[in-house]
Amino acid sequence: MKKDITMKELWGVSEVLWVFFLRIVLVFLVGKLILPYLPGISPRLVEVADRAILLGLTLFFVLRQGSLRQLGFNFDHPGRQIGYGIAAAIPLYLLAEGTQRALVFLFAADTGTNPLVKAAAGAADPAGLLLPIVIGGILVPITEEAYYRGMAFSAFARKWGIALGVAVSSVFFSAAHLSGIWFAQIAVVGAALAIIYHLTGSLLPGIIAHGLVNSARLLMVYWGNL
Repeated sequence: MKKDITMKELWGVSEVLWVFFLRIVLVFLVGKLILPYLPGISPRLVEVADRAILLGLTLFFVLRQGSLRQLGFNFDHPGRQIGYGIAAAIPLYLLAEGTQRALVFLFAADTGTNPLVKAAAGAADPAGLLLPIVIGGILVPITEEAYYRGMAFSAFARKWGIALGVAVSSVFFSAAHLSGIWFAQIAVVGAALAIIYHLTGSLLPGIIAHGLVNSARLLMVYWGNL
């Protein structure tokens, strides 16, 4: 009879760090060994490859010691979960926008440093905005919620408790973005997304909220540069 997976046997902090470091190594190798032979490749496609690597590594380590459901891919009551995601997007957007405005006011922070923001600002027409929206509104939320909330936050919370798990995962989320002056904004958003995941027990609301916020911010940048 197959032994049941217990909480202690699920992935831990070491697996979270393995994904983090292997992602860096694989992205580096792709950049050095493959991209030089693909002249003219779009930076957006490089971002897609990075997201695929992150999701693949996350699933590889999680599925060795757990299941997709334990990661947070729980789609019970989908209508309710979608509603939670849409509702959560509003305060999440206000939180992200508020912290951004505060950083701009206090430190004259440059809002155009993100590659997807740059792509949205430089889009000549809606077709040029499509790929940034697909990446920022779909791929980024799926991969980041799976890794930073489903895998990392869960591991941190099991080890140190919910409150410290939220705090550590939000700092980890921001640090992994090499966010510089935007560290506080990304950490606050990461904490909010971890709380959404904890309260709902599913990645879907966070993916929806994250995707809607990213898409709205990219659309605002695009419209502001018409």
